[in-house]
Amino acid sequence: MEPIKIFALSVLLASAFLVTCKNDPKQAANSVDQETTLPTPPPSPKPEIYLFAVSVDKLNLREQSNKNGKVITQFAEGEFVEGAGEISANKEEVTLRNIPYNEPYLKVTSTTPEQHKGWAYSAGLVPVYAGPRATSPDLGKLVQFTTFLKKLNVKKLDSGKKAWDYVSLNLGNAQGTLADATFILLERFLFRMEIEGNFYEMTEKIKWQDSDYIAIQEEKFDLQKYPATKQIAENGFRLEVGEGMVFPVVDWSKFGAFFAGKMTPAMKSYLKQTIAEHKDQMWSDGGIIIPLEQVADRAAWWEKFNKANPYFVLSEETQNTQQSLIFMLICGADNTPVFAGETDPVSEDFKKAWAYIQQKYAGTELERSTREMANLVTAEGGKRTKKVEALMQKYMTE
Repeated sequence: MEPIKIFALSVLLASAFLVTCKNDPKQAANSVDQETTLPTPPPSPKPEIYLFAVSVDKLNLREQSNKNGKVITQFAEGEFVEGAGEISANKEEVTLRNIPYNEPYLKVTSTTPEQHKGWAYSAGLVPVYAGPRATSPDLGKLVQFTTFLKKLNVKKLDSGKKAWDYVSLNLGNAQGTLADATFILLERFLFRMEIEGNFYEMTEKIKWQDSDYIAIQEEKFDLQKYPATKQIAENGFRLEVGEGMVFPVVDWSKFGAFFAGKMTPAMKSYLKQTIAEHKDQMWSDGGIIIPLEQVADRAAWWEKFNKANPYFVLSEETQNTQQSLIFMLICGADNTPVFAGETDPVSEDFKKAWAYIQQKYAGTELERSTREMANLVTAEGGKRTKKVEALMQKYMTE
Protein backbone atom coordinates (compact mmCIF):
# COMPACT_ATOMS: atom_id res chain seq x y z
CA MET A 1 0.00 0.00 0.00
CA GLU A 2 2.51 2.60 -1.06
CA PRO A 3 1.97 6.35 -1.45
CA ILE A 4 2.84 6.80 -5.08
CA LYS A 5 2.59 3.42 -6.74
CA ILE A 6 -0.54 2.51 -4.81
CA PHE A 7 -2.47 3.89 -7.74
CA ALA A 8 -0.52 1.86 -10.30
CA LEU A 9 -3.57 1.49 -12.50
CA SER A 10 -4.06 5.27 -12.57
CA VAL A 11 -0.42 5.83 -13.44
CA LEU A 12 -0.59 3.25 -16.20
CA LEU A 13 -3.68 4.78 -17.74
CA ALA A 14 -2.43 8.33 -17.26
CA SER A 15 0.68 7.48 -19.22
CA ALA A 16 -1.55 7.40 -22.28
CA PHE A 17 -1.71 11.16 -22.05
CA LEU A 18 1.89 11.75 -20.98
CA VAL A 19 4.08 9.43 -23.01
CA THR A 20 4.66 9.13 -26.74
CA CYS A 21 6.33 5.92 -27.74
CA LYS A 22 7.74 4.22 -30.77
CA ASN A 23 5.54 4.75 -33.81
CA ASP A 24 6.09 1.35 -35.37
CA PRO A 25 4.09 -1.20 -33.35
CA LYS A 26 5.71 -4.15 -35.09
CA GLN A 27 9.17 -2.86 -34.28
CA ALA A 28 8.12 -2.26 -30.67
CA ALA A 29 6.79 -5.79 -30.35
CA ASN A 30 10.10 -7.26 -31.46
CA SER A 31 12.13 -5.40 -28.85
CA VAL A 32 9.98 -6.05 -25.78
CA ASP A 33 10.85 -8.92 -23.48
CA GLN A 34 8.23 -11.45 -24.56
CA GLU A 35 9.28 -14.12 -22.05
CA THR A 36 6.12 -15.50 -20.46
CA THR A 37 7.63 -18.43 -18.59
CA LEU A 38 9.18 -18.10 -15.16
CA PRO A 39 10.77 -20.70 -12.93
CA THR A 40 8.10 -21.82 -10.47
CA PRO A 41 9.51 -21.85 -6.94
CA PRO A 42 8.03 -23.89 -4.09
CA PRO A 43 4.90 -22.33 -2.55
CA SER A 44 5.88 -19.25 -0.57
CA PRO A 45 4.92 -19.22 3.10
CA LYS A 46 3.02 -16.22 4.38
CA PRO A 47 5.52 -13.52 5.38
CA GLU A 48 6.40 -13.37 9.05
CA ILE A 49 6.73 -9.60 8.84
CA TYR A 50 5.99 -6.77 6.44
CA LEU A 51 8.32 -3.77 6.67
CA PHE A 52 7.20 -0.30 5.57
CA ALA A 53 8.88 3.09 5.25
CA VAL A 54 6.79 6.09 6.29
CA SER A 55 6.59 8.37 3.25
CA VAL A 56 4.82 11.44 4.67
CA ASP A 57 5.55 13.47 7.76
CA LYS A 58 3.26 13.29 10.80
CA LEU A 59 1.45 10.14 9.70
CA ASN A 60 -1.14 9.31 12.35
CA LEU A 61 -1.17 5.99 14.14
CA ARG A 62 -4.73 5.44 15.41
CA GLU A 63 -6.47 3.07 17.78
CA GLN A 64 -9.15 2.35 15.16
CA SER A 65 -8.93 2.14 11.39
CA ASN A 66 -10.72 5.40 10.61
CA LYS A 67 -10.29 9.17 10.80
CA ASN A 68 -12.15 9.29 14.10
CA GLY A 69 -9.83 6.82 15.79
CA LYS A 70 -7.83 8.20 18.69
CA VAL A 71 -4.30 9.21 17.65
CA ILE A 72 -1.72 7.16 19.55
CA THR A 73 1.33 8.85 18.03
CA GLN A 74 2.59 10.34 14.78
CA PHE A 75 5.31 8.90 12.58
CA ALA A 76 7.93 11.07 10.94
CA GLU A 77 8.80 10.67 7.28
CA GLY A 78 11.63 8.17 6.94
CA GLU A 79 10.68 6.05 9.96
CA PHE A 80 9.96 2.35 9.60
CA VAL A 81 7.08 0.27 10.90
CA GLU A 82 6.28 -3.41 10.62
CA GLY A 83 3.09 -5.39 10.32
CA ALA A 84 1.75 -8.90 9.93
CA GLY A 85 -0.40 -8.26 6.86
CA GLU A 86 -3.59 -7.15 8.63
CA ILE A 87 -5.63 -4.74 6.47
CA SER A 88 -8.80 -2.91 7.44
CA ALA A 89 -12.03 -3.85 5.69
CA ASN A 90 -12.94 -0.19 5.24
CA LYS A 91 -11.35 2.41 2.99
CA GLU A 92 -11.25 6.19 3.42
CA GLU A 93 -10.55 9.12 1.13
CA VAL A 94 -7.42 11.00 2.12
CA THR A 95 -5.24 13.48 0.21
CA LEU A 96 -1.47 13.16 0.67
CA ARG A 97 0.93 15.53 -1.12
CA ASN A 98 -1.96 16.78 -3.25
CA ILE A 99 -2.78 13.26 -4.45
CA PRO A 100 -6.22 11.85 -3.52
CA TYR A 101 -6.44 8.27 -2.29
CA ASN A 102 -9.19 5.88 -1.30
CA GLU A 103 -7.32 3.22 0.62
CA PRO A 104 -7.55 1.03 3.74
CA TYR A 105 -5.51 1.13 6.92
CA LEU A 106 -2.74 -1.26 7.94
CA LYS A 107 -2.19 -2.58 11.43
CA VAL A 108 1.42 -1.81 12.24
CA THR A 109 3.92 -1.57 15.07
CA SER A 110 6.63 1.06 15.32
CA THR A 111 10.22 -0.18 15.23
CA THR A 112 11.22 2.28 17.94
CA PRO A 113 11.71 1.09 21.55
CA GLU A 114 8.17 2.22 22.42
CA GLN A 115 6.70 -0.27 19.91
CA HIS A 116 3.46 1.65 19.47
CA LYS A 117 0.73 -0.48 17.87
CA GLY A 118 -2.28 0.70 15.89
CA TRP A 119 -3.67 1.52 12.46
CA ALA A 120 -1.87 3.71 9.89
CA TYR A 121 -3.25 4.88 6.54
CA SER A 122 -1.76 2.60 3.92
CA ALA A 123 -1.10 5.27 1.29
CA GLY A 124 1.43 6.85 3.66
CA LEU A 125 3.54 3.68 3.75
CA VAL A 126 6.00 2.24 1.23
CA PRO A 127 6.47 -1.57 1.44
CA VAL A 128 10.15 -2.51 1.39
CA TYR A 129 10.14 -6.09 2.64
CA ALA A 130 7.84 -9.08 3.10
CA GLY A 131 9.20 -12.36 4.40
CA PRO A 132 10.89 -14.12 7.33
CA ARG A 133 12.30 -11.91 10.03
CA ALA A 134 15.64 -13.69 9.71
CA THR A 135 16.22 -12.39 6.16
CA SER A 136 14.85 -8.87 6.65
CA PRO A 137 17.11 -6.03 5.43
CA ASP A 138 19.46 -4.09 7.69
CA LEU A 139 17.10 -1.56 9.25
CA GLY A 140 19.92 0.65 10.48
CA LYS A 141 21.23 1.18 6.95
CA LEU A 142 17.73 1.83 5.62
CA VAL A 143 17.04 4.43 8.32
CA GLN A 144 20.29 6.18 7.43
CA PHE A 145 19.23 6.22 3.78
CA THR A 146 15.72 7.57 4.38
CA THR A 147 17.14 10.18 6.76
CA PHE A 148 19.46 11.32 3.99
CA LEU A 149 16.68 11.37 1.38
CA LYS A 150 14.47 13.43 3.67
CA LYS A 151 17.04 16.23 3.61
CA LEU A 152 17.03 16.45 -0.20
CA ASN A 153 14.81 18.88 -2.11
CA VAL A 154 12.73 16.95 -4.65
CA LYS A 155 12.35 20.10 -6.75
CA LYS A 156 16.09 20.44 -7.33
CA LEU A 157 17.46 18.28 -10.13
CA ASP A 158 20.81 17.68 -8.45
CA SER A 159 19.01 15.79 -5.69
CA GLY A 160 18.85 12.87 -8.11
CA LYS A 161 22.63 12.64 -8.36
CA LYS A 162 22.98 13.09 -4.61
CA ALA A 163 20.62 10.19 -4.00
CA TRP A 164 22.44 7.96 -6.50
CA ASP A 165 25.86 8.96 -5.07
CA TYR A 166 24.71 8.04 -1.58
CA VAL A 167 23.57 4.61 -2.75
CA SER A 168 26.80 3.99 -4.67
CA LEU A 169 28.96 4.99 -1.71
CA ASN A 170 27.02 3.50 1.19
CA LEU A 171 24.90 0.71 -0.29
CA GLY A 172 26.90 -0.32 -3.31
CA ASN A 173 27.64 -3.71 -1.77
CA ALA A 174 24.06 -4.37 -0.67
CA GLN A 175 22.74 -7.78 -1.62
CA GLY A 176 19.43 -9.60 -1.48
CA THR A 177 16.64 -7.99 0.51
CA LEU A 178 18.74 -4.94 1.39
CA ALA A 179 19.35 -4.30 -2.33
CA ASP A 180 15.62 -4.77 -2.99
CA ALA A 181 14.66 -2.25 -0.30
CA THR A 182 17.30 0.24 -1.45
CA PHE A 183 16.02 0.04 -5.01
CA ILE A 184 12.42 0.60 -3.92
CA LEU A 185 13.28 3.64 -1.80
CA LEU A 186 15.51 5.18 -4.48
CA GLU A 187 12.95 4.60 -7.24
CA ARG A 188 10.16 6.12 -5.14
CA PHE A 189 12.28 9.16 -4.39
CA LEU A 190 13.23 9.73 -8.04
CA PHE A 191 9.63 9.19 -9.15
CA ARG A 192 8.52 11.79 -6.65
CA MET A 193 11.09 14.14 -8.17
CA GLU A 194 9.67 13.40 -11.62
CA ILE A 195 6.14 14.25 -10.44
CA GLU A 196 6.87 17.28 -8.26
CA GLY A 197 10.06 18.71 -9.77
CA ASN A 198 8.66 20.47 -12.87
CA PHE A 199 11.87 19.60 -14.70
CA TYR A 200 10.00 19.78 -18.00
CA GLU A 201 10.59 23.53 -17.71
CA MET A 202 14.23 22.82 -18.58
CA THR A 203 13.31 20.96 -21.75
CA GLU A 204 10.75 23.58 -22.77
CA LYS A 205 13.61 26.05 -23.25
CA ILE A 206 15.46 23.86 -25.74
CA LYS A 207 14.92 24.48 -29.45
CA TRP A 208 14.34 20.90 -30.45
CA GLN A 209 15.02 19.71 -33.99
CA ASP A 210 12.77 17.24 -35.76
CA SER A 211 15.61 14.73 -35.67
CA ASP A 212 15.73 15.08 -31.87
CA TYR A 213 12.12 13.99 -31.49
CA ILE A 214 12.72 10.95 -33.67
CA ALA A 215 15.91 10.04 -31.81
CA ILE A 216 14.15 10.30 -28.43
CA GLN A 217 11.29 8.11 -29.62
CA GLU A 218 13.78 5.52 -30.87
CA GLU A 219 15.92 5.84 -27.72
CA LYS A 220 18.88 6.93 -29.83
CA PHE A 221 19.11 10.50 -28.61
CA ASP A 222 22.52 11.58 -27.30
CA LEU A 223 21.78 13.13 -23.91
CA GLN A 224 25.13 14.91 -24.08
CA LYS A 225 23.90 17.05 -26.99
CA TYR A 226 22.56 19.95 -24.93
CA PRO A 227 23.75 21.24 -21.53
CA ALA A 228 20.27 20.74 -20.05
CA THR A 229 19.89 17.16 -21.32
CA LYS A 230 23.38 16.32 -20.06
CA GLN A 231 22.38 17.58 -16.64
CA ILE A 232 19.16 15.55 -16.79
CA ALA A 233 21.11 12.37 -17.54
CA GLU A 234 23.63 12.99 -14.79
CA ASN A 235 20.84 13.08 -12.24
CA GLY A 236 19.20 9.77 -13.12
CA PHE A 237 16.64 10.75 -15.74
CA ARG A 238 16.10 10.20 -19.46
CA LEU A 239 13.74 11.79 -21.99
CA GLU A 240 10.31 10.94 -23.33
CA VAL A 241 8.11 12.66 -25.90
CA GLY A 242 4.39 13.13 -25.37
CA GLU A 243 1.73 15.52 -26.60
CA GLY A 244 4.40 17.35 -28.61
CA MET A 245 6.51 17.93 -25.49
CA VAL A 246 9.84 16.57 -24.29
CA PHE A 247 10.11 15.85 -20.58
CA PRO A 248 12.39 13.96 -18.17
CA VAL A 249 11.37 10.63 -16.66
CA VAL A 250 13.18 8.26 -14.31
CA ASP A 251 15.85 6.21 -16.08
CA TRP A 252 14.95 2.60 -15.26
CA SER A 253 17.85 1.26 -17.30
CA LYS A 254 20.20 2.76 -14.72
CA PHE A 255 18.43 0.73 -12.04
CA GLY A 256 19.00 -2.41 -14.08
CA ALA A 257 22.69 -1.70 -14.56
CA PHE A 258 23.25 -1.05 -10.85
CA PHE A 259 20.86 -3.40 -9.04
CA ALA A 260 20.17 -6.43 -11.24
CA GLY A 261 23.14 -8.47 -9.98
CA LYS A 262 22.40 -7.66 -6.34
CA MET A 263 18.66 -8.37 -6.01
CA THR A 264 16.60 -11.36 -4.96
CA PRO A 265 15.45 -13.48 -7.94
CA ALA A 266 11.84 -12.22 -7.83
CA MET A 267 12.86 -8.56 -7.74
CA LYS A 268 15.34 -9.13 -10.55
CA SER A 269 12.56 -10.60 -12.72
CA TYR A 270 10.28 -7.69 -11.84
CA LEU A 271 12.98 -5.17 -12.75
CA LYS A 272 13.84 -6.86 -16.04
CA GLN A 273 10.22 -6.94 -17.20
CA THR A 274 9.52 -3.39 -16.08
CA ILE A 275 12.56 -2.06 -17.93
CA ALA A 276 11.47 -3.90 -21.09
CA GLU A 277 7.99 -2.39 -20.86
CA HIS A 278 9.40 1.08 -20.26
CA LYS A 279 11.47 0.77 -23.42
CA ASP A 280 8.42 -0.21 -25.48
CA GLN A 281 5.63 1.90 -24.04
CA MET A 282 2.19 0.88 -25.13
CA TRP A 283 0.52 4.30 -25.08
CA SER A 284 0.43 7.37 -27.30
CA ASP A 285 -2.23 10.07 -27.21
CA GLY A 286 -4.78 7.85 -25.46
CA GLY A 287 -4.28 4.90 -27.78
CA ILE A 288 -2.52 1.52 -27.59
CA ILE A 289 0.35 1.57 -30.08
CA ILE A 290 1.71 -1.94 -29.68
CA PRO A 291 -0.07 -5.04 -31.02
CA LEU A 292 -2.83 -6.27 -28.72
CA GLU A 293 -1.16 -9.67 -28.75
CA GLN A 294 1.82 -8.05 -27.05
CA VAL A 295 -0.47 -6.55 -24.44
CA ALA A 296 -1.76 -10.09 -23.87
CA ASP A 297 1.79 -11.41 -23.51
CA ARG A 298 2.46 -8.81 -20.83
CA ALA A 299 -0.75 -9.65 -18.98
CA ALA A 300 0.16 -13.35 -19.05
CA TRP A 301 3.68 -12.61 -17.82
CA TRP A 302 2.41 -10.64 -14.82
CA GLU A 303 -0.21 -13.27 -14.04
CA LYS A 304 2.43 -15.99 -13.95
CA PHE A 305 4.75 -13.78 -11.91
CA ASN A 306 2.01 -13.07 -9.36
CA LYS A 307 1.17 -16.74 -9.01
CA ALA A 308 4.84 -17.63 -8.53
CA ASN A 309 5.36 -14.79 -6.04
CA PRO A 310 2.10 -14.29 -4.11
CA TYR A 311 3.83 -12.38 -1.31
CA PHE A 312 6.12 -10.26 -3.45
CA VAL A 313 6.88 -7.03 -1.64
CA LEU A 314 5.32 -4.96 -4.46
CA SER A 315 2.49 -7.41 -5.06
CA GLU A 316 -0.21 -4.77 -5.00
CA GLU A 317 1.49 -2.95 -7.85
CA THR A 318 2.11 -6.10 -9.89
CA GLN A 319 -1.44 -7.35 -9.38
CA ASN A 320 -2.82 -3.96 -10.41
CA THR A 321 -0.65 -4.09 -13.52
CA GLN A 322 -2.01 -7.53 -14.42
CA GLN A 323 -5.62 -6.45 -13.92
CA SER A 324 -5.20 -3.20 -15.83
CA LEU A 325 -3.82 -5.07 -18.84
CA ILE A 326 -6.76 -7.49 -18.77
CA PHE A 327 -9.07 -4.49 -18.51
CA MET A 328 -7.54 -2.96 -21.65
CA LEU A 329 -7.94 -6.21 -23.57
CA ILE A 330 -11.64 -6.26 -22.71
CA CYS A 331 -12.59 -2.58 -22.69
CA GLY A 332 -9.95 -1.02 -24.95
CA ALA A 333 -8.78 2.59 -24.60
CA ASP A 334 -10.07 6.00 -25.65
CA ASN A 335 -8.31 5.92 -29.01
CA THR A 336 -8.22 2.13 -29.30
CA PRO A 337 -11.88 1.20 -28.81
CA VAL A 338 -13.31 -2.30 -28.92
CA PHE A 339 -16.19 -0.84 -30.93
CA ALA A 340 -15.55 2.19 -33.13
CA GLY A 341 -19.13 3.39 -32.66
CA GLU A 342 -22.41 2.45 -31.03
CA THR A 343 -23.59 0.53 -34.09
CA ASP A 344 -20.21 -0.64 -35.41
CA PRO A 345 -19.11 -4.28 -35.11
CA VAL A 346 -16.33 -5.39 -32.80
CA SER A 347 -12.81 -4.43 -33.93
CA GLU A 348 -11.00 -7.14 -35.89
CA ASP A 349 -7.86 -6.41 -33.85
CA PHE A 350 -9.65 -7.31 -30.62
CA LYS A 351 -11.23 -10.41 -32.16
CA LYS A 352 -7.80 -11.61 -33.23
CA ALA A 353 -6.31 -10.82 -29.82
CA TRP A 354 -9.07 -12.73 -28.02
CA ALA A 355 -8.52 -15.75 -30.28
CA TYR A 356 -4.76 -15.52 -29.71
CA ILE A 357 -5.28 -15.53 -25.93
CA GLN A 358 -7.66 -18.50 -26.01
CA GLN A 359 -5.18 -20.49 -28.05
CA LYS A 360 -1.96 -19.57 -26.20
CA TYR A 361 -3.05 -18.98 -22.60
CA ALA A 362 -5.81 -21.51 -21.95
CA GLY A 363 -6.67 -21.93 -18.28
CA THR A 364 -5.39 -18.54 -17.15
CA GLU A 365 -7.36 -15.71 -15.60
CA LEU A 366 -6.49 -13.71 -18.72
CA GLU A 367 -8.07 -16.37 -20.94
CA ARG A 368 -11.17 -16.79 -18.78
CA SER A 369 -11.84 -13.04 -18.68
CA THR A 370 -11.37 -12.39 -22.39
CA ARG A 371 -13.30 -15.56 -23.29
CA GLU A 372 -16.27 -14.26 -21.33
CA MET A 373 -16.20 -11.07 -23.37
CA ALA A 374 -15.56 -12.84 -26.69
CA ASN A 375 -18.40 -15.32 -26.16
CA LEU A 376 -20.86 -12.60 -25.21
CA VAL A 377 -19.94 -10.43 -28.19
CA THR A 378 -20.35 -13.42 -30.50
CA ALA A 379 -23.73 -14.24 -28.96
CA GLU A 380 -24.80 -10.62 -29.46
CA GLY A 381 -23.93 -10.69 -33.16
CA GLY A 382 -20.65 -8.84 -32.78
CA LYS A 383 -22.46 -5.68 -31.68
CA ARG A 384 -22.18 -3.42 -28.67
CA THR A 385 -25.48 -4.30 -27.06
CA LYS A 386 -26.70 -3.45 -23.57
CA LYS A 387 -25.45 -6.83 -22.34
CA VAL A 388 -21.99 -6.15 -23.75
CA GLU A 389 -21.97 -2.66 -22.23
CA ALA A 390 -22.99 -4.14 -18.87
CA LEU A 391 -20.04 -6.56 -18.93
CA MET A 392 -17.63 -3.78 -19.88
CA GLN A 393 -19.05 -1.67 -17.06
CA LYS A 394 -18.48 -4.55 -14.67
CA TYR A 395 -14.78 -4.60 -15.51
CA MET A 396 -14.57 -0.82 -15.29
CA THR A 397 -16.10 -0.93 -11.82
CA GLU A 398 -13.82 -3.72 -10.64
